Amino acid sequence: MKCKLCGAVYDDENLYFCISCGAMLKNPATGKIVKENRADEILEAAKEIPVEEIEKVSEAEDILPQPAEIFPEVAESDESTPMADKKAEIIFSSEPMGEKSPVADKIFTSVEKEVPAEKTHSDELLIEKECEKAVPPPVNNIPNRTENAPVKKAPVKVGFERLLGGFLVALLSGILLFAVILLFSLKLGFTGTNLHNIAENLNKWAVINAEFDGMSVSDHLYYETDFSKATHGSADKTEFALFLAGTDFTGFCADKLEQYADYIIDGAGDEPTLTDSDIVDFFRKHHDRGVEIFGYDMQTADYNSIRSSLTANETAEKLSVSKIGWEIKFHLENIRYILSYVTIGVVAALAVVLMIWVGVILKGKKRIILGYIGNIFTWSGIAILLTAAAASAGAALGYTITGSFLCYLSSTLLLPSAIYAACIGAVLLIAGIIIKKIKDSIRIKEKIQKASAKTN
Repeated sequence: MKCKLCGAVYDDENLYFCISCGAMLKNPATGKIVKENRADEILEAAKEIPVEEIEKVSEAEDILPQPAEIFPEVAESDESTPMADKKAEIIFSSEPMGEKSPVADKIFTSVEKEVPAEKTHSDELLIEKECEKAVPPPVNNIPNRTENAPVKKAPVKVGFERLLGGFLVALLSGILLFAVILLFSLKLGFTGTNLHNIAENLNKWAVINAEFDGMSVSDHLYYETDFSKATHGSADKTEFALFLAGTDFTGFCADKLEQYADYIIDGAGDEPTLTDSDIVDFFRKHHDRGVEIFGYDMQTADYNSIRSSLTANETAEKLSVSKIGWEIKFHLENIRYILSYVTIGVVAALAVVLMIWVGVILKGKKRIILGYIGNIFTWSGIAILLTAAAASAGAALGYTITGSFLCYLSSTLLLPSAIYAACIGAVLLIAGIIIKKIKDSIRIKEKIQKASAKTN
């Protein structure tokens, strides 16, 4: 047996593939000889048969049984085989009925010598080994499939509706964040101790001349106590103002303010108020100052006269927490709940949840989410800084222009809270700027990647 492709010659007729080049010599599935690749005596003998003899054999094709009836695998062979070859295959594979022609006898005799009657187990093992040796190498231009190759996902698109929804949620989150910082700053700054220290160091004349219901504080207290009657006309409004300026009037107010703050903000103690006895005791304490200013030595009956005037004018009731809340239409006791750490924590949690929802609405688009979060931090920080500046510097400027005691009191009492708010607002502003810088860097990287993808 000889391989037509490489010219290798083999004595073993059972080879299905050429050992040298791997060409198929015999079909392992059907046992059919591949004539295109193989040259041996059987095929050479078939080629030497005259065409007339082959035609005689073809005339007996109707008499002979069909190849598919004896060897079904022949019907599955390649339909592109030439007709002459098919006729030769019929001769090789079919068992003749009746008498044989000389040509067929010659061919069948040769086939019986070449093809064994039945296959043994060793022949099957040999076929498997030869098939393994003759497996052609894979084609290089076909890439192997990689099971773990990453699958590129299409970029997620964020529509206008989601951008608008994310903006509204981010706006609400920024408002809550602003409220959290404001409440936390007030909680830290509005303590009884802080307010006491601030009120004690207030300018005495600013407090005495502060306008209250169309009159100064000094004039209000002068008429509420009916001080002219108590001193038998020895003290007028001007002398009374000088008397207050020479006393520890701001310290007296600071003590009472601390009690009010502890009760309103922390709920400590009973409801405070400025009683009639407190005011009378203040005048008793500065008796010598009164003698110096008024030139009159006040007696016990005079102090009792002051107490009677305060009771008649309901001065203590006007200065109670309940009365002040009634006047301003707000219960001051509710401030303790607004400034509690529980309330601050709940509002902060809501702000964080809304920030998370921003990411959900924007489908996890990192660059857009960072832009929204950066804006929340940036604008919240700016709003807090402006509020802190307005609470301290703005109120002080307003007092300079208008002389309003409320502006003066706001600029001083709100100073600790304004400082805390300014510090937190500055941190937020810096954090927002950093986050927006990260967003810009991501955007630049995306542009570079898109440009490189286009060039490639």
